[in-house]
Amino acid sequence: MEYTTEFFTTDAADGIFSKTVNINDTIDTNATSTQTTLLLYDYLIPTIGSVIILVNLVVVISSGLILRNGQEPRSTYLFLGNVAMTDLITGIAVVFGQAYPKAKRDHYLCAVQLGMIVSSTLTSVYSVGLIAVDRFLYILHGMQYQSWVYPTRARLLICLAWTIGIIVGFLPLMGWYGDTNNGQICWFILLAPKGLVLITVLLGILPIILVLFLYSIILYHALRKIVQLQRQSRNRNNVDIEEDPSSGNIRMFRGGSNNAENPEEINTRKKGILSLFKKKPSASVKSPNKWKAIKVVLFTTGSFLITWSPYFIASVIYVFSCDIDDATKKCKTIRTLIASPLAILGFMNSFLNPIIYAWWHKGFRTFFKKKVDTIVMRTTRDYMINSASQSKSTESSKGESKMSRRESDNNSV
Repeated sequence: MEYTTEFFTTDAADGIFSKTVNINDTIDTNATSTQTTLLLYDYLIPTIGSVIILVNLVVVISSGLILRNGQEPRSTYLFLGNVAMTDLITGIAVVFGQAYPKAKRDHYLCAVQLGMIVSSTLTSVYSVGLIAVDRFLYILHGMQYQSWVYPTRARLLICLAWTIGIIVGFLPLMGWYGDTNNGQICWFILLAPKGLVLITVLLGILPIILVLFLYSIILYHALRKIVQLQRQSRNRNNVDIEEDPSSGNIRMFRGGSNNAENPEEINTRKKGILSLFKKKPSASVKSPNKWKAIKVVLFTTGSFLITWSPYFIASVIYVFSCDIDDATKKCKTIRTLIASPLAILGFMNSFLNPIIYAWWHKGFRTFFKKKVDTIVMRTTRDYMINSASQSKSTESSKGESKMSRRESDNNSV
């Protein structure tokens, strides 16, 4: 990765830095660690971006088919499809930015590319927040869910999320921008002024706080419900069995009731009762329910925190402690980290989202499996039909050849 070392002058009146800056003051281009870190981005991003495009394209198409089939709840599939669409655009933007020739890049192309990434990322975060609200209302307020969340309102919320993302993401293209040496160093912390970086980070964190809050409430109610079900199960299984020596029958007592049951009912239940003593139910059988609820919260809230939070935190540190012309080792290190490893980690969120929010959704997973099974069965059926027709044609050709041989033999006789 090569960068020019020319000086460039910027004007504060145009919304850019009013300093003469050397690119070598921005990053340490001669350091081996810096070159290795930047090369890591060049090699990994095309592969990661291609996988992101492929996976999210499958989710977008599947969500469209689900909506066309009228499967409910439609609002949930609208939100899932929108998350996949935002991540698909992110993958396209990063691959395009990496594949486009560096010699032909300029400021406006850099602003468009980063605008696509920032707007799609913000929209993805807000879509994740909408999914959290949707799941919260669906699980805890099921009776009112249909009146609160419906397709028209879901589309309006999606449009609002896109509007916020596009406005913030393309502000540098509208005139509020820093400098990237005419697109030669297309980094968000260089393109966006400090105020825009802080606004972007703040708008990205708010939905995550909402997601963490709502899923924590869902987790609390889920665990409490599991405890209640387990207590009810233990109460149902807590059956005292007493033998009556005078009649030879078994008398069963539940919760202190002294009403004896007839022998037929006793005989039908005896097998089920005795089976309880063959194998004691262990606590490990009940624990996965709790762990499943915990894992859902950890994955849904942790995916974004793990992937994008380091990038946002480093950006905030850079904004408050570094300037564009700061040549200290600390600032050069932060710029390099933001440019490569933390950016790669952030883009991994676009790969994890379809796995977490689509594949873990039971309705989506069932629909996808049915479609795959249908395609496999159709392919197998077509293969069997072709094989049968080929075998029939082979047998008929053999029969015709035998008949022709017989006719030739008869004619020779």
